[in-house]
Amino acid sequence: MINYVNESKRFKYDSLLLALSVTIMISCDTLVYKTLDFYGLKITCSGILFSFYFLISTLQTEVYGYREGVKTVWIMVLCQSVFVMAIFTAAQIQPDNNQISVNFHSLFGEFWRVMLGTWTSVPISYFINGIVISILKKIFLGRFFFIRYIIASMVTQASLLLSAYPISLSSKYTFDELTVILITTWSYKVIMAIILLPVGMLLARKLKKLESVDTFDWRISYNPFTLRNNVK
Repeated sequence: MINYVNESKRFKYDSLLLALSVTIMISCDTLVYKTLDFYGLKITCSGILFSFYFLISTLQTEVYGYREGVKTVWIMVLCQSVFVMAIFTAAQIQPDNNQISVNFHSLFGEFWRVMLGTWTSVPISYFINGIVISILKKIFLGRFFFIRYIIASMVTQASLLLSAYPISLSSKYTFDELTVILITTWSYKVIMAIILLPVGMLLARKLKKLESVDTFDWRISYNPFTLRNNVK
């Protein structure tokens, strides 16, 4: 079933995907400083968790269309901003009144870097992901989901890391360490996307059936700053 974007259409599971998106991205903000050593390589815990948001973002565009994903991105940026500002402000208040406060300030005292990363990398990477998924879906007429998924993953992960990590992690790691983190994180994120591909294919088919919709963005505006759906 091929549908155009219909603003009056009420879906059953889009709110659940939105809630999961916000939860995952706020968790990623918190875990951005936590790295794991894997055979001499450093990977971030947030990078592992992010793979699941990429799956959700792709499902939203695949099933509901690009414009639905745009709404999710802006809501997510707002929620992340509130979260990061609250954590950063708390870290600045009486930072040395006890050992817990000292540790908290040491970890989150420069959390504003995550805020800058949120304002830049999140919109850039997720709009790129939505546009790539949307356009490739039209090019392939809805076929070859696995090809579209992998291509979008490679492009989106690169845009996210290059726009976020230099801002968020530059004060915590040297240039060489940051380069290693960028390369290894991109690699295992793409690997994670491949691992989650069967799950994505299954969920996409299931959601389309449950929602009775399979949106093709034939006549929409890709401008993320407009609220209207259709191109005149």
